[in-house]
Amino acid sequence: MQASPITLVGRYVIDAVQIINSFSTFVYFVIIIAVVTAVLLYVIVEALQLNPFGRFAHYARQPGNELLRHMRSSRFYYPLKRALGFDPAILMLLIATALVCFVASWIIGYLTLLLSGLGSSLLAIGGGEVLTGIWRLTGVILLSVIFYLMALMTVVFVNWLFGLFGRVAYLALERIGPLLRIFEFGGIFTGWSFLILWIALYLAAGAVQFIFFLR
Repeated sequence: MQASPITLVGRYVIDAVQIINSFSTFVYFVIIIAVVTAVLLYVIVEALQLNPFGRFAHYARQPGNELLRHMRSSRFYYPLKRALGFDPAILMLLIATALVCFVASWIIGYLTLLLSGLGSSLLAIGGGEVLTGIWRLTGVILLSVIFYLMALMTVVFVNWLFGLFGRVAYLALERIGPLLRIFEFGGIFTGWSFLILWIALYLAAGAVQFIFFLR
């Protein structure tokens, strides 16, 4: 019996999830190699005292210099410098790289979860289980909204720590600003709206997964 078009699309989506999972490690590897290469080129150019106006020196040091500039503009830079007694810019950059890899893994994890839910919804609909498919698809839509809000908050958090994603972080903060004001309860909870909103979204995501995917 020939599979319906909806079933075929569902299978393609499930296959896409497997491909994304297979290449996820490669994404982290590329991020780490790119940052380490940029820093090494910057250090080499500085150590050799090459002419900063030369073509090679300019393009070799620019990526690393830009990354380190973001670290030195962070609100944590000077406190860490006083506490450690040395320039912590490279150390902060390595921590930021690890955090970006963690964020990337979190985003890929949620993406594969959404695609798996979408694929299983289509397979259910194509297999005649229309109500089950619509139920799961509703969960996918709800998770997509939650994931979008959490992604915006993550960008704002990374910008707050390391000064990265400046323009994108500003736009993200504009989007979630109204929600943050809702969770500003005052009193002992003053200033905790960001954390409270994150916990609320995290719990909402868990509830959606339990209700729409696990039952």
